[in-house]
Amino acid sequence: MAEIFFAGGPVMYPLLLCSVISLAVIFDRTFFWLRYRNGRRPELITQLYSYAKNGQQIAPDDINPDLIARVLLEGLISTRDEASWRMQQAGAKEASKVTRNLGVLNTMVSLAPLLGIFGTVLGIIESFQLLGDASLIDPIAASGGLAQALITTAFGLGIAMPSLIAYKVFQSKAEKLRFELEAHATELELSLGLNPVM
Repeated sequence: MAEIFFAGGPVMYPLLLCSVISLAVIFDRTFFWLRYRNGRRPELITQLYSYAKNGQQIAPDDINPDLIARVLLEGLISTRDEASWRMQQAGAKEASKVTRNLGVLNTMVSLAPLLGIFGTVLGIIESFQLLGDASLIDPIAASGGLAQALITTAFGLGIAMPSLIAYKVFQSKAEKLRFELEAHATELELSLGLNPVM
C-alpha cells in the first residue's frame, strides 16, 4: 500500500489530508447521532405537552440532554409573548450543532476528485516529457507517469464516494430532525394557545 501511495506522486499528500479530514468529520457526526439516539426521551416531550396544556411550571433542571425537549423547554419557561421566538432561537442553536462540519465534508466530496484529476494531468505531462526526451531508450519507462495519473484519480474517487454517502446520510438525518422539531414546536405552540410561526 505504501508503494502505491508513493507511486502516486506529490498530489497524494493533499489527498491523504482530505481523507483524514473526511474520516474525522464522519466519526464526529456518527458519535453525535449515537449520542442523540441514546439521549432521546419521547415520554419527556409528552410530559412537556401536558405541562403546557395544564399551565404547570417546569424547572430547566428537569430536562435531560434530549435535543427536542431543550427547544420545547425554551417555550415553556418564557413569557407567552416570547415563547415562539425563544423556541426559534433555541432551534437555530441546536440546528448548528446538528449540521456542524457537514460543509467541510461536502467540500471534501468536491475537492478529492479534483485533486485526483490534477494528479492525472501531472502524470500525463510527465509521461509526455519522458516520451519527448531524445535520450530515452525505453519508452515503457514513460508508463510510470500514467500509473501516477491512475493512482491519484483512484484515490480521489475513493475518498469522494464514501464521503458523499456519509454527507447524504447525515444531511438526511438533519433534515428529518428539523421537520420533527418544527412539528413538536407547532404542537407546543397550539397547546399554549399561540399562533404557530416555526
